[in-house]
Amino acid sequence: MNTKTFIILTSIIFFFCKEASTQTIKESIQIALDNNESLKSQKVLLDNSYQNFLIQKGIMLPSLSLSGTGARSSNFVTNQDTDSYSISLNSSYTLFDFGSLKAKKISSIHLNNASMLSFKKLEDELILSVVKVHLELFKAIKIVDLYENSLEIRKQQYLAVKNRFDLGEATRSDLLRSKASVSGAEAQLKVGQANVKQLRESYKTLVGKVSDKPMFPEMKIKEPSTLEISVSAGIGNDIALKILALEELALRAELSSIEKSQLPSLSLSGSLSYGDSHTIGNNISSGRISVSSSVILYSGGQKKARVKIASNKLAAKAIDIAVRKKTLERDITTKWLNLMALKSSVIAKQEETNALNELYESVFEEWRLGGKTSLDTDQAYQNFLNSEVELVASTTDILIAKFDLLAEIGTLRTKLQLR
Repeated sequence: MNTKTFIILTSIIFFFCKEASTQTIKESIQIALDNNESLKSQKVLLDNSYQNFLIQKGIMLPSLSLSGTGARSSNFVTNQDTDSYSISLNSSYTLFDFGSLKAKKISSIHLNNASMLSFKKLEDELILSVVKVHLELFKAIKIVDLYENSLEIRKQQYLAVKNRFDLGEATRSDLLRSKASVSGAEAQLKVGQANVKQLRESYKTLVGKVSDKPMFPEMKIKEPSTLEISVSAGIGNDIALKILALEELALRAELSSIEKSQLPSLSLSGSLSYGDSHTIGNNISSGRISVSSSVILYSGGQKKARVKIASNKLAAKAIDIAVRKKTLERDITTKWLNLMALKSSVIAKQEETNALNELYESVFEEWRLGGKTSLDTDQAYQNFLNSEVELVASTTDILIAKFDLLAEIGTLRTKLQLR
């Protein structure tokens, strides 16, 4: 294999290895949804609300039980033992209770639906957290790339100043200043690398898999065109509001159940039994069916207290819904204005970066011709570097703010095309 072929093959392998290490936001989210331990724990507990619903549903059905006894009695006078046994089948069923049990069942249905929505809300919170840490890691890596490039340029400038110093065209102060600039760039790079390392740990904890190269979203993410549309969509889609509404319905059904439980109820019960004693040679078979009714005449104020507690819970939930709507409107407005401010500033930041780049190139050219000092060059480049870093940060922050707004108005899953 000749050298040229080896170089081409090595480049291809490196390219595919590099591509394999990349990870899109959608991939990161899917991995997190599948592997996040906290989400797994909540998914297990989610089944409890469904089991409570089954309990309430079962109470409305007839009950059936089987019981049996066996006994041996001894007469010490006659020294005789008597053996006997009996078996019975019992059943009971509430015929009429003014809808108390049905109201309890309806309450459990609403609470079960609220639990499922609560789990979805946890998933949405996880999705937004993954989006943010993904983009923050992307931003940190890009800034480290800028710092690495800055260090290389500072080293080249130091070598150029050193050559001039050897030729007597630069002072010792110029040389020391250039060396200090290299040290500053190295320190800046170390800080950036430490930030990347910290974000990788956060990424690993949240997602479960570290990506060497998180990708910037290729899809174009659009937010609603106006603030009014955003607020309207947020109120219509907000999971927290839907949960509160279901909890309100459950409390209303619970109040109805408590009120109706104080009214007369009618129940049907029956049993079949068979008993036998081989010792005395007789057996007994019997059947019984009965209808019973009961009503609470006096409970020492318990009835009134239970109704009052349920009524207070219902009133408090209505207040929670009103507060949530106001909070949601405020949060959406804040995030909308923040996004608009970021989008306005990034255009100016791009123009500033372009201007500072041209200024640096001009100052550097003048320095080469002896018209500017190394301090002028270093300062011009530092201004340009700072502007580049701010531009990368602003560009990424715009996308984070956009995702944050979409999460607030409940359309993040749709925009990311998640199941």
